[in-house]
Amino acid sequence: MTKHEHHLKLTIPFSTTGQAQIAYNAISPDPQLKPDQFTQVLSVSNASGASDELSAGGILVAEFDAASERVLRVGVNGFLESLGVVVGCLRDLDYDGL
Repeated sequence: MTKHEHHLKLTIPFSTTGQAQIAYNAISPDPQLKPDQFTQVLSVSNASGASDELSAGGILVAEFDAASERVLRVGVNGFLESLGVVVGCLRDLDYDGL
């Protein structure tokens, strides 16, 4: 993924892996407007290594690579806005898992 000078990695904890997977599914379909200048790679991991993936805490990992600081800032801001909507929906629906 590293093809530009500016990088950022965020790890966002969720109560369950199911919640992290919902955030991943909601955000990942959005295409990047300038893939030659900004890339975003998302993944979900189990926070505790427990065998029951849905009850264990989950982590959404977001990695960003950008051609400039400005492009990185704009791209990460867009990601955080989308993440805020997803987290707000999960909270409003009192969603605990699948």
